[in-house]
Amino acid sequence: MLEDNKSLVRRYYQEAMGDLSGIDAVVAADFVDHHFPPDLPPGPAGMRQFFTQLLAGIFSEMRIEIDYLLAEGDLVDCHFALHAKHTGEFAGITPRGNAIRCPAISTFRIADGKLAEAWEIFDSGDLLRQMQQ
Repeated sequence: MLEDNKSLVRRYYQEAMGDLSGIDAVVAADFVDHHFPPDLPPGPAGMRQFFTQLLAGIFSEMRIEIDYLLAEGDLVDCHFALHAKHTGEFAGITPRGNAIRCPAISTFRIADGKLAEAWEIFDSGDLLRQMQQ
């Protein structure tokens, strides 16, 4: 079961960096990512909006590099880095085409074989510094 949960998280990031066509099989209809802006809808619709509109409006050439996954019970921690190019305005910062590497840790809760909730931490100060270089 723990390996299945880790595989589900890997698939989540494959979908997120792909065309999101299989995201309905990965996240629950009421999935909530607590680091997404509060006005996004829950579930696959919110996922699509976050990755195709918000994130893609700031970055291009995005890819996720997973360092490792830790699973216990219904939780999976994913230690990863987002690699991208800063190509859209963000927080008043004009894009300069800088290469960005943003390490993060996401914790996912799994219920009924799908992702039900997620939380994420990352160093936003370092991300902004990389954008301004």
